[in-house]
Amino acid sequence: MVNFVAFGYVSSYGVFQAYYTENILRGESPSSLAWIGSIQAFMLFFPALFGGALFDRGWFKIPLLMSCSALVLFTFLVGQCSQYWHFLLCQGIASGFAGGMMFSPIMTVLGHWWSKRRGLAYGVIALGSSFGGVAIPIMVRRLIPQVGFPWTMRILGFLFLVLLSVPNLTMKRRLPANPSQKLKTAWDHRLFTGNLVLSLYVLAGFLAFLGFYVVIIFIDIAAVSHGVDAKFSFYLVSILNGVSAVGRLSAGRISDWIGSGNTVIPSLIASAAVTYGFAFAKNQRDFILIAVFYGLASGAYIATFIVPIYGFGEMKDLGKRMGMAMTLGSFAALAGPPIAGALVKSHGYHAAGYFGGSCMVAGVLLIIIVRFLHLKATTMRKF
Repeated sequence: MVNFVAFGYVSSYGVFQAYYTENILRGESPSSLAWIGSIQAFMLFFPALFGGALFDRGWFKIPLLMSCSALVLFTFLVGQCSQYWHFLLCQGIASGFAGGMMFSPIMTVLGHWWSKRRGLAYGVIALGSSFGGVAIPIMVRRLIPQVGFPWTMRILGFLFLVLLSVPNLTMKRRLPANPSQKLKTAWDHRLFTGNLVLSLYVLAGFLAFLGFYVVIIFIDIAAVSHGVDAKFSFYLVSILNGVSAVGRLSAGRISDWIGSGNTVIPSLIASAAVTYGFAFAKNQRDFILIAVFYGLASGAYIATFIVPIYGFGEMKDLGKRMGMAMTLGSFAALAGPPIAGALVKSHGYHAAGYFGGSCMVAGVLLIIIVRFLHLKATTMRKF
């Protein structure tokens, strides 16, 4: 439920960007509009630094309730926005931050309940993102002509209210808290300086996320710019997110057999290849293929990229490790789409594809190095 709302909302920004470009904010550049989505994605990961530290100290239920309530409220307020800075504040910063404060502890608490089939558990949880990424764009695009944008966002807010009630009533932590963990030490550089494997893996994630959202955010408007009917193009985001459910679930299961790191590497290679392919898409058939294959590849990556971090330290500071990794990755999610938007404005969509694919390739190369170092330093047979 949390992933449906938090990650599904972010993954659906492509349809919002297309609507803003054509209607409310038609005078803004693609790069400027991309800042709204990139800040929302940034805020989905950035609060993990604080959410992870709170979780390690035993705070789970209250932050979850407060963040869920805030997200519902700001979703309602997006419907009242009329200027660029309104959307930047409500949808980008506020909604993103609330989603991030929900997302981090939910991802961490899974480690309390799953060990042998942790990859499958993450794959199942990640399905919520896919379902949200399918349902939200279709809802938004269908409802706006019928009830208008303000009521569309109110309906979306009420849906979020119902869905988020479930985890608030049912989820809890299992293992004891670490009361010695101080909130002022949420950022602990010693986890990096004493752990080369963790440091390189986090850097690899940063590079990968620089290019990760290029296809997700720009596939809709890129298709329209190449002559694809706007009444069909918005379905590309839903197709991408829907197909990603297959990638997420299958990657989670496969990672339990061969190792999560061994699953991350090919999935990121495939994501990079499809992002390069995005640069050459010219017609409706091409964009459908991009949506399908990127959905499979990116879904597999997003379902498993966080799991290797479990093996890079002890369980007592898991929340801090995951929080620091996700926070650093958030800066890449913040910078990537605007950089791609600027490249679109100056050189076209093919330049954005080259940029995104190259960032992912750099990330893959680092993960391969991490795999070698980790297996060399431990007795584990798989990464």
